[in-house]
Parts: sequence; C-alpha cells; structure tokens
Amino acid sequence: MLKNKMAVIVAGLGLLLSVLASPGWAADIWLFRHGEKAPGKDPALTEAGQARAQRIAGLILRAPSTGDNILLYSTDYRRTQETIAPLAEATGVKVQSYDPADMAQLAAKIRVLDGTVVVAGHSNTTPELLKHLTGIERDIPEDRFDVLYHLVPAAQGFILQELSSDTSEH
Repeated sequence: MLKNKMAVIVAGLGLLLSVLASPGWAADIWLFRHGEKAPGKDPALTEAGQARAQRIAGLILRAPSTGDNILLYSTDYRRTQETIAPLAEATGVKVQSYDPADMAQLAAKIRVLDGTVVVAGHSNTTPELLKHLTGIERDIPEDRFDVLYHLVPAAQGFILQELSSDTSEH
C-alpha cells in the first residue's frame, strides 16, 4: 500500500514538473507581419497586401485548431489594422490594440489566454514576440511579408509551424 502511494506521489511530481517546464499557455497562437504597404509614414496596404490579408484570414479560418473563441491584436498602424481586418470582418471580433514598444507585456497577456489568439505585427515586433513566448529567435527580412508563425499547444509545450501566406493552399 505504501509502495502504491509513493508511486502516485512520484508520478504526480513528474506531471507537475512537465507542466512547469511547458511554456504555460492553452491558446492556439498566430503571429504574422502586415502585408505589403505603400510608401509613406503610416501607409495603407497595396493591392498585393490586401490580397495577402485575405489569404491570411483564410489560412487561419481553415486551420483545424482555430476555435470559436478568437482574440485579435494589432498595433494602431494602418498597415497592421488593414492586414487583420478581413479576419475581424469574417469573425465579427473587435481588434484590440497593443503597444509595439512593449512585447513582453503582450506576451504575458497571451500566456494566460485560451482559444485562438491572432497578432498582426511588424518585421521587428513579430520575431520579438515569438522570442518572448518561446525563446526561439527568428528574423523577418524587410522585404518578406509572407511569414506566419503558428504556435499549437501540445502535451509538452507547443509545436511551432512556420508557414507562408504566399499561397492560400496549406
């Protein structure tokens, strides 16, 4: 009897340690950079950027992991707002603004969320948020607009999928 209790205690400690070692979130997370932009200080998307925004919305909506509880985040810049707009329109979800100068705060907020979390960012903020959430470092060159990071919760942390929005077939 004492041997069985010890086995249960040891198994319980192992489970606790694996939970503590995981990144600690239950959300399905999508991170991407805004679409192609026109020149200027706070530019709109180009036609190519608008088409990319539609493809991104389609990719996320078709993903098997995307649930009914969707949270959308974007900076206040026109290009990120326009990139996430098709997804907001398709889901009826209001886009919440975040401060691109404080990615640690956004990461802390995301860690306690459930559901599907979608974040439209920039070539510098998207990799920074990925690093805050996972410890994984990536760069997005200034001329790349197709990169999507998808963090899927898994038994031992998460699975990172690096996708492209260059085509709508994934």
